[in-house]
Amino acid sequence: MTRAAWDATPTDYQARLLLAALDDSQHRIPSDAKTRTLEIMAGNREWIRAHRLTSTLAAVESGAKDYVLTHHGVNAANRVRIAELAKQYPFGSGAVYMPEGATKRDVVVVNSGPEKDGTVEVLSAKQGGQPVRVPLGALQPLPEPTPEPEGEWTEWWTVMDRTGQEVARVKGGELRSLAMKAVERDPVAGPVSRREGGVGLRRLRSSELSIPVGELRGLPRVAPAPRPVEIRRSNGRTATVMAGFTRKSIPTRLREANAPGRSVYSEAAGANRWRLPGGEEITHGEAAKRFLGD
Repeated sequence: MTRAAWDATPTDYQARLLLAALDDSQHRIPSDAKTRTLEIMAGNREWIRAHRLTSTLAAVESGAKDYVLTHHGVNAANRVRIAELAKQYPFGSGAVYMPEGATKRDVVVVNSGPEKDGTVEVLSAKQGGQPVRVPLGALQPLPEPTPEPEGEWTEWWTVMDRTGQEVARVKGGELRSLAMKAVERDPVAGPVSRREGGVGLRRLRSSELSIPVGELRGLPRVAPAPRPVEIRRSNGRTATVMAGFTRKSIPTRLREANAPGRSVYSEAAGANRWRLPGGEEITHGEAAKRFLGD
């Protein structure tokens, strides 16, 4: 048999049989496979071979046979799987990658098509955008984004302390500046704002008003102090492992807080700026002070 026959593209039905057998612990073709298809896969392609997996008297007398993948069949099945994964993770798509033996996931962007060995080049967020090669089969879909709350915008705002815990709600109209004035007047939110140097604010939609005060959560505004999670001792030395917090970017926090404007690249400044609806451009830090109370 020629390599062209081994490397032939299977039909959709043949591909389903190959993948089912690849996932089977004994690489068995499903027992209800069509006879003509089995003949083609065994004869012309050499992807499968007849094999009696049981030696019971009934099985011997009946002449019933199972079909299992040959090494050519395993190769063909792997090609099918790689082709399917390549459709799921095309060039430019995002994915999650968990390196073998690692405890933290990496967010990557697919930067190439698959090689014959089933690997692709990806750009790693954990490594600052550096390209690395990873098995295509090790990629996982990105988690679904949290859906936006339903309903119309209201005049109510949730007030959160620096840990993201909701402490109060105030009626502040449509503007954040008015909401901040309402915070200062509120007997609960006001003291929190003065004690922490500001609070987190997010305008609520109508569907959120039925949620009891205190149950909404937001993002921490500042990183809490690192805390010890493990103490290691070796050769008379003591090392304390600290756990910290990685906060979201300022533009992300501004968008989540419904701050007016958007992040743009300023040709004049040669850097990203927050552009207000009136056209004024301010730094992200200035926007955070103005709209987030940082």
